[in-house]
Amino acid sequence: MDRPIITLTTDFGLRDPSVGSVKGVILSIHPDVALVDLTHDLPRHAIASASYVLKMAATYFPAGSIHLAVVDPGVGSARRPLICSAGGRWYVGPDNGVFAEVCRGDPSSECHEIADPRFCLKPPRSSPTFQGRDVFAPAAAWLARGTPPGAFGPRVTDPVDLDSSQPAGAAPRHAASRRGEVIWIDRFGNLISGIAPDTGVAGFVVSVAGREVPFVTHYAEGPPDAPAALVNSDGLVEVFVNRGDAAALLGASIGAPVALIPLR
Repeated sequence: MDRPIITLTTDFGLRDPSVGSVKGVILSIHPDVALVDLTHDLPRHAIASASYVLKMAATYFPAGSIHLAVVDPGVGSARRPLICSAGGRWYVGPDNGVFAEVCRGDPSSECHEIADPRFCLKPPRSSPTFQGRDVFAPAAAWLARGTPPGAFGPRVTDPVDLDSSQPAGAAPRHAASRRGEVIWIDRFGNLISGIAPDTGVAGFVVSVAGREVPFVTHYAEGPPDAPAALVNSDGLVEVFVNRGDAAALLGASIGAPVALIPLR
């Protein structure tokens, strides 16, 4: 890859100068990097949503690309700043489970703590509120310049997972589970769950927000005034309303419980 790619995924929004300052730090260290915004419109503090976005988008980028993700309610605490490799790509951000989805099931995934202050604007413990600018942005830029991950700090063998009972390299427990939660709501109001059924959905309905929702195979098959469900192109259970807004109709938000239950 002739020109390094760094993508940005945050919950910063675009009202404040936060995204601009992160980009400024990166370009000051590596002026020739290609910066790509995945999204800055994540719900505030929604780590599971950020993990989903990375899995669904970053994995379509070339090998060697770098993906900076900052959804960091624990900024300034003892949580570690990380560089992780998975699937031939690099991920930079907080050790709070944001990289769980991309690391799961990848036996080659490896993480290092960002501990060497030479690669930060400020040492991690000296930046209590904006490590996206002071730690993660410079680390991503130095990584793009060819700095080996081991130079940043010691290897981390126990990165935090969204399910704290699992190491991040383990197979996702929800893959064969019939229970999960809404992890993303897209701009159409579709409710995307963390449930990836591996044995099909025949004989099941989706329970969400006090409703039992039947499965169909595609959007146009759903009724225009009632929720329906399908397994989407990413293999996840999704609840939608044909040309409507399932989130508004059901009053559901990110984190709402979702379950597959047998037809009665």
